[in-house]
Amino acid sequence: MPKICLCLTGPTIEKNLEALDRYRKVVDLVELRADFLEPQEMFRIRSFPEKAGLPTILTVRRLQDGGRFDQGEGVRLVIIAKGLAFADQDKRKNFAYVDIEHDLQIPAIQEAARIFGTKVIRSIHCRDGVPANLPELWSSLSSSPFEIPKLAAHARGIEDTERLFRFFGSLETGERIVTGMGDYGFCTRILPERLGSMLVYASATGAGLKPGAPGQLDPDVLRKQYRLGSDDASVDLYGILGSPSVLGSLSPHIHNAGFAELGIDARYLPFPADDLDAFMRLAELLDIKGLSVTVPFKERVLSLLGESAMEVAAIGACNTMVRSKAGWAGYNTDAMGFRSALLHFLGRTELKGLRACIVGAGGAARSVAYTLHGLGVEACVINRSLPKAKRLAEEYGFPWAGMTERAVELIESYNDLIVQTTSVGMEGGQPGDPLDWYQFSGGEALFETIYNPAETVLLKRARDSGCRVTNGHTMLLDQAAAQFRLFTGQDYPDQVQL
Repeated sequence: MPKICLCLTGPTIEKNLEALDRYRKVVDLVELRADFLEPQEMFRIRSFPEKAGLPTILTVRRLQDGGRFDQGEGVRLVIIAKGLAFADQDKRKNFAYVDIEHDLQIPAIQEAARIFGTKVIRSIHCRDGVPANLPELWSSLSSSPFEIPKLAAHARGIEDTERLFRFFGSLETGERIVTGMGDYGFCTRILPERLGSMLVYASATGAGLKPGAPGQLDPDVLRKQYRLGSDDASVDLYGILGSPSVLGSLSPHIHNAGFAELGIDARYLPFPADDLDAFMRLAELLDIKGLSVTVPFKERVLSLLGESAMEVAAIGACNTMVRSKAGWAGYNTDAMGFRSALLHFLGRTELKGLRACIVGAGGAARSVAYTLHGLGVEACVINRSLPKAKRLAEEYGFPWAGMTERAVELIESYNDLIVQTTSVGMEGGQPGDPLDWYQFSGGEALFETIYNPAETVLLKRARDSGCRVTNGHTMLLDQAAAQFRLFTGQDYPDQVQL
């Protein structure tokens, strides 16, 4: 079962030990990143394994491999040798592992490491993506029976991640460490068992230390939210598919808390993707059971559905996919979530005669337009892309405009309610205010489907003008509860506090 290794990047031995104490109960081993230490601290590392009380990896990572050490190979080798105590006959505990790069061949160090009971991790860091010659590279890296091969590759896209799972998932079991770094490699840190990786690296961010590599998570997140360490090989997988902004989504917290409360052996995680075809290959490889779908894929997934609920065709967007006998079954819970959240926000059950402006024309806007039309609301659509605004508006007989003077005229006539559905202002999305040209009078009600951050530039500006405002948090919870029923066949537990 994969272990959690806490990567310690503090400037002093004492700072690292303090960070370890914060996480001692939830990690299995630690990595001392000596390249993060202050120069005078580097020669004190010999005492660290004894003080740590856990199996410890010694790493002095070079700049070219994503580390911080820049004092030359001679100095680095001296630090490694002193840390491993090759000439030290005392009884102090040794480092359990030493991480040495693939191109550093020092037989004396390698032989001495074996004599002193220290295993060598032979690592390569591919910062420009998964290499084209991955099979040959791995064969070379794993050629020694006395060393543990390690590959850390920065995933440039979801296709790189798919290649990692496809290749390493086909290998026989054995000691190895595999990580996909960066946003697109996120799922490799949650599913190390699917790669045959013996450990996953975590960062002591809760103790104020910097991540040792892009994408490392806090150990508490790995244990509590993603339940790493349970029966990982048999757990059912669910997730949210979208742009890299899904890494800030609350959906993993919501769904994983529900699974845990009901004792369901499942895990839900974010899948940032830049290529739908590559992701769907990965979904088949990992046997993902269900997906929440968000920007920019709500319309793109329609062609993949073997069957779909009536509202999917009516709205023209899908935000939920569940495996069925016909392949993927599609649903849309956004409309239901928006409807209940909107009526609660306005404190009304009857909206006929209300005039509303929909900002945006993507998948979320389509659900909003469908709902407002069903509630008898008179609405208009404004959007940066004129053809998309026209296409959506004409489905319901709404007036429409691009972001031109015509938009100013429309919004001033349809401003009882403004529903902002674009990703502008979202955490990880395009920054800014999508309506920076519009002056609020204070009489408008603003509903923004964004929930992260809780208050965008637009929301704050509307609030400061005296408008009633709400973000998309309630909508998120309502639509997520509907998704949970589709995924599990059970109602979301009331006991969970979100």
